Amino acid sequence: MADWNTPTLTTTYAAFLTALQERDVDAATMAESPTNPPNNYIRWNTALSKFQRWNGSIWVDLVLSGAGGGTGGTTPLGTMAVQNANAVAITGGSLSGVSVTLAGHLLFDADGTRNVGSNAQKANNVYIKNGLVIPVGVDKWVTS
Repeated sequence: MADWNTPTLTTTYAAFLTALQERDVDAATMAESPTNPPNNYIRWNTALSKFQRWNGSIWVDLVLSGAGGGTGGTTPLGTMAVQNANAVAITGGSLSGVSVTLAGHLLFDADGTRNVGSNAQKANNVYIKNGLVIPVGVDKWVTS
């Protein structure tokens, strides 16, 4: 690691070249623990997987914009953001104001523990043709 306070005017010629080379290596590799880095030195913190900038006294986390490959956020993304498109698990929240195109089936819990509608019996199947048809009991249907 280079000492960014060197070389100075009193540094010998041989030490001067070595000091410059060490600073070049630090700069090119974004050395994590430089000695006496200049203000605004940027490093990659491998332990925390983030870029940081030296402000003269502490390392400050850098926010990467969406255009720069980041999210523009200052907090980690939630689990929804890092799921594969073919294996998404949604376990809470609500969905409103959207239009959904469904290709496949609506499946309820295998043990039938979910009820559909107020005072409805457990639905095993939901059919959609020209409207929504939900079985809510023996020979009883809710349609839209």
